[in-house]
Amino acid sequence: MKPKGKCFAKKCEDCNWWQSWDITETLTGLRKMEYKCSFQVILETLPRLIGSIDGLQGGVNESRNRSMETKESVNNIGHAMVKVLENIKKSIDGGSECITITEN
Repeated sequence: MKPKGKCFAKKCEDCNWWQSWDITETLTGLRKMEYKCSFQVILETLPRLIGSIDGLQGGVNESRNRSMETKESVNNIGHAMVKVLENIKKSIDGGSECITITEN
């Protein structure tokens, strides 16, 4: 496909940028070899790459948010367990020191 406007090559077949590309049709999914201008392939492919990267970044952000929520839940459970163990220690008759709890 020749781009609209002026190209520096007089004939596409003589240009170094005119190459065979493995093209996959979006509607049918069929693959075929087709000669195309490399500049045109780049211009057609760049928006799809940007969209893929944006989608991947969205997934990474969502994973980070979920991991931060999980970390907070685990911390809350840990603090609750420490409080329970402190209460158990206080309720033991005679105040024996068999349970030692340290916090960092």
